[in-house]
Amino acid sequence: MTDAPMTDSPTSDTRTQTPDFDALYRADSDPWSVRSSFYEQRKLAILLASLTEPTYERAWDPGCGTGELVARLAARADRVLATDISAEAVTLTRQRCAELGDVEVTQSALPAAPTEGDFDLVVLSEFVYYLSAADRDAAMTTVDESCGSRAEVVSVHWRPKPHDAWLSGEAVQAEITSALQDRGWSHHTQHIDRDFVLDIHRRLAPS
Repeated sequence: MTDAPMTDSPTSDTRTQTPDFDALYRADSDPWSVRSSFYEQRKLAILLASLTEPTYERAWDPGCGTGELVARLAARADRVLATDISAEAVTLTRQRCAELGDVEVTQSALPAAPTEGDFDLVVLSEFVYYLSAADRDAAMTTVDESCGSRAEVVSVHWRPKPHDAWLSGEAVQAEITSALQDRGWSHHTQHIDRDFVLDIHRRLAPS
């Protein structure tokens, strides 16, 4: 496999229906093998190693899935909010993080905003390419408005285009970067892997 760019563009939306994530989780409690896949475990390790601060006050994972990332973020943040569109995923994350008192898990989906904001870390992990173009744009506004004056947004997606997604991970990463930069964020880090792209954006308070 080469590191050639993917062929689709951020304007190549062709899907018309959101995948049934509840059905996926009912059929398999770990449909993307997050607990066992080397790709997933390596990606999580690189993501955590790429964070620019040792600890955070409030972190938000708005596509929490099975809760594996949430459990790891709990070791780096005083409080973690985990949300997901799928009720099944919310149940799995609650089970995974049951012993972690600093984790709140609720059912919600971007672009809906959380009831509380002022996050200093938001992680967008492998779900933004399932949002329509309008929802992706609205989601970036929600993320921007939910963050504090000194905050960090991490986005990471599988580089190819999932068969049921709107566009490829490489394209959605470029779109997220452009959207956040338009809203005043600085592009701090980019990791282009064989299989995924990871970007970190920071918004720093004026010195």
